[in-house]
Amino acid sequence: MKVKNGTLLLIFMVLLAVTACGCMEQTSAEQVQDTTNSTVKITDMLGRELTVPEDITSVYATSPPSTILVYMLAPEKVAGWNFLNTFNHTLMNDEYLNLPILGGWFGTQTGNYETIINIHPDIVMEGYTTDGQIDEAIERRQGSFGNIPVVAVDDSIIFVEQSDPTIEYVGKLLDCEEQATDFINFRAGVLDEIESKVADIPDDEKVRVYYAEGTKGLATDPSGSQHSQVIDICGGINVANCSLTPGNGMTPVSIEQVIEWNPEVILTSNAQFYNTVYSDPLWENIDAVQNERVYLSPLNPFCWIDRPQGPHLIIGTAWTATVLYPDLFEDMDMEQTTRDFYSQFLHYDLTDEELESLLNP
Repeated sequence: MKVKNGTLLLIFMVLLAVTACGCMEQTSAEQVQDTTNSTVKITDMLGRELTVPEDITSVYATSPPSTILVYMLAPEKVAGWNFLNTFNHTLMNDEYLNLPILGGWFGTQTGNYETIINIHPDIVMEGYTTDGQIDEAIERRQGSFGNIPVVAVDDSIIFVEQSDPTIEYVGKLLDCEEQATDFINFRAGVLDEIESKVADIPDDEKVRVYYAEGTKGLATDPSGSQHSQVIDICGGINVANCSLTPGNGMTPVSIEQVIEWNPEVILTSNAQFYNTVYSDPLWENIDAVQNERVYLSPLNPFCWIDRPQGPHLIIGTAWTATVLYPDLFEDMDMEQTTRDFYSQFLHYDLTDEELESLLNP
């Protein structure tokens, strides 16, 4: 009996030693993991102090403007999309095209926290929101995302002329400062050229423009709206004498109002409206229609002039300038500018056929 007890005791001591070794190995492994997953303290653009991974490799932004900015500066760090246009051939490489589409908080969209948490992003980025004031939305977001840091960036990302500080901040945050600097310089070149050429246009020579929204073209946004900002920047006169609808915009108007405004140029991002406007008798007496100056914005992979707003609108601003004042901007090579922009900032090399289809839909 004593021998049997002794044997059991020996076996127990051996098992205890093995277990202890295992625990030591596990503790050692955990310690190594902790040392490699170092963190740093940052201050976001609302002045909040946060602890984030030193090497941020995965970002989920809660609305399109910030998501597109991350894509333009560091595409490999985009964890997923808020939305993605579905074309027969989307101008985006498969590695980005196949990322999950998880929504967010923008327009009338309400995101799902659990689905975003399940992809384990290093940080969540909140920039533009229609879900309350930005500071309130950030606190609500942070409470729901728990341990995932929610980094606030400036709302100015939706404005073409104001977003350089946000681009610079995100460039530092994601360790892609060179790309951010290149983008800021690209923007400055476009904006400087436009400003220098439209600044001296007399008011009575400025092009009168209507921004047609919706499938019937009978919604619009007046001057001063974030949705029609490219018209203002490019020296056009926005003819829409109507109220500004906050947030999502798209103020309803009547065809009688549009006829009275009688624009020289109509811009639209709605393909259905564009495909019917020249055959619709309601529009036939408007100068823009009679003179065949209705223009459909390029849309692939993101609309160039509106919805979503964001840093990519700089290429649409250049396009708008050439549409409104073709003679004034005849030396702006939109084909080469578009090729360069897509290659460097949308990470896609356009074929000749794709370029033609994009600029002449």
